[in-house]
Amino acid sequence: MVDTSNTKPNTAMDYVNRRMGAMKSERSSWDKHWQDLIDNFSPRRGKFLTTDRNKGNKRNVLTNNTPLFARRVLVSGLMTGITSPARPWFRLAPPDPEMDKFGPVREWLDHVERLMYKVFASSNLYKSLPLIYEEAGVIGTSAMIQEDDFDTITRFTNFTAGEYYLDINGSLKVDTFGREYEMTVYQLIDEFGYKNVSKTVQTLYDVGTYSAWIKVNHVIEPVSNMDFEEFKLDPKFKWRSIYYEPGRDGLTKNKFLRIKGYDDFPILAPRWDAKAGDIYGFSPGMDALGDSRALQIQEREKGKAIAKMVAPPTTAPSSLKGSNVSLLPGANNFSDDPNNIFRPIYQVNPRVGELSADIQLTEDRINRAFYVDLFLLISRQDDVRTATEISARQEEKLLQLGPVLEGMHEELLDPLVDNTFARLMRLSEAGWRNPEAPQMLPPPPEEMIGSEVKVDYISVLAQAQKLVSTGAMERWVGFTGQIAGLRPEVLDKVNADKIVEQMATDLGVPNDMVVSEEEVAAQREARFKAEQNAQNLSRLQGAVEAAKGLSDVDTTAGNALGDLVGGLQGGSPQ
Repeated sequence: MVDTSNTKPNTAMDYVNRRMGAMKSERSSWDKHWQDLIDNFSPRRGKFLTTDRNKGNKRNVLTNNTPLFARRVLVSGLMTGITSPARPWFRLAPPDPEMDKFGPVREWLDHVERLMYKVFASSNLYKSLPLIYEEAGVIGTSAMIQEDDFDTITRFTNFTAGEYYLDINGSLKVDTFGREYEMTVYQLIDEFGYKNVSKTVQTLYDVGTYSAWIKVNHVIEPVSNMDFEEFKLDPKFKWRSIYYEPGRDGLTKNKFLRIKGYDDFPILAPRWDAKAGDIYGFSPGMDALGDSRALQIQEREKGKAIAKMVAPPTTAPSSLKGSNVSLLPGANNFSDDPNNIFRPIYQVNPRVGELSADIQLTEDRINRAFYVDLFLLISRQDDVRTATEISARQEEKLLQLGPVLEGMHEELLDPLVDNTFARLMRLSEAGWRNPEAPQMLPPPPEEMIGSEVKVDYISVLAQAQKLVSTGAMERWVGFTGQIAGLRPEVLDKVNADKIVEQMATDLGVPNDMVVSEEEVAAQREARFKAEQNAQNLSRLQGAVEAAKGLSDVDTTAGNALGDLVGGLQGGSPQ
């Protein structure tokens, strides 16, 4: 949190050092817990020391790898279920649902969607997201940065547990990021320029010591925080990014490696489940940590028991000490004394079946903690016989995952889509003013100018959540249809158009498969006119037939028709 010291920082460097120190202190209570979680579920992740880099030593020392496999299923399930690169997982919508029915608005939003999917596919997003899901599932918090890229519009860099710090604002949203890491002398010069690095780095570079490692700190925070002359940026920026060498020696004016601004907060830091007021989140890994530790003990004890059964401890007479005795399978040992034999000290009965059953129970608890039973639902339901049973069990599991899905939408996907949309808009604005300038997007229709774009998620998991409501809708329509067999007027309660539209939205049906309101109105108007014309034609044909019949009738006096004709002609009946 914010530094609690009573003295105001004298310099900008003093301020950022205090800021970094305060965030580091706030995170300190999580470090040991995170290390345990990483050792048990993601042994190749985590950097708790700035020198922890490029180390190829063996890290996975688990006897039973079920925790690793469970984590792998969770990551794959979230990747496929939330942000699959093989199918659409979001759609853009105007703030007013009625505007979505207007052709030009829908066409423009569809164009933006297609371009955003292309940007995501050409960037490294789909390589970065699995790492986000992995650390969110293991330690409860993950982070990556989204930055501009000349070739791919945007690119992403993942951070791992231990190398970064976070802070939250009054709305309990992450708005500050700090990182401690190391760069080589060559990397520093290449990234920040010779003039901006410290004299120490300049000297090392001058003598050719390019591979020496130098500590670097990075802070991203709101510009509304403590202000100094060095922090002056364009007023349009809402966040500032500060790179510096901690404890660096004197350069004259610029004490920082780089200070730049951001229009949007570039850090995406989703938390699996955060308690109100906490900066860092909780995770399935925390729920399963005890079982993971117990599982390793159980596996080792079972191995000991089997080893004692196969090669039990033995006793033998002292006369055999120093003699050539072989305990290898099939070996022959000769002795004239029948007492000169090896005997087990005690009879070993390891009851491996019971040990294996206990291990299976522990593995099942770990799998449940990581939602393996949800993501492998159909393949694991050997006792389920009907699709109805599968659907009922899936609904139950999906409801448990609902809060997590909402958190991923709010803290990961909302800023991801919003930031990318804002980048494309900024890249296109010059082209809207000047037709000769490049533009990524066509100008928005007048109805969208000044309006925010809403994001609807149509991923597999998002749709599965919505299936709860669509199932209720289907049951209601089916029940109403049954009642209509007794009382047809009950169908007046069914708004068929609204039901079809809502079902299309909930099921993620592509927009171009749903006819717009204008087209529907035109089709219905044409159908109405055709029906009217058909009715008019039918009436006309009836009149013609009637006239033809009248022409064949005798209208002379003596019948009612003749009397009527005579009356119309002003004559009097005879």
